[in-house]
Amino acid sequence: MQTREMVAVFEERLIKAMKESNVLMLDALLAEDLIFTGHTGQMFTKADDLDAHRSGNVEIFEINPSEQVIIPMGNIAVVSVLLEISGSFFGNTEVGFFRFTRVWKEIGEGMQVVAAHSTQVVS
Repeated sequence: MQTREMVAVFEERLIKAMKESNVLMLDALLAEDLIFTGHTGQMFTKADDLDAHRSGNVEIFEINPSEQVIIPMGNIAVVSVLLEISGSFFGNTEVGFFRFTRVWKEIGEGMQVVAAHSTQVVS
């Protein structure tokens, strides 16, 4: 059973891996059967996400989290976080705020994201 602090550590690792396009770390943090719905409504798998980072189609310049809420529930946790992101995504440079909801599941001594959804926050 995880605590808020434990989940926060895994969130920090994920954000660092995203910013650095660290495919090895992302591979460890994302579940094999990950379901990710992006802010455009398109669904992505773990393989899609890893390939996008590996190929350079996703390059994050800056990522700043705020408004993080972590709710542990047994061997899972739900996280809502607001991320200010700037980067290049499949040839398009974007800067904006995105709210992510992630479901983390305890796997052995660690945790993995099993589901995620992002929404662009329009001011």
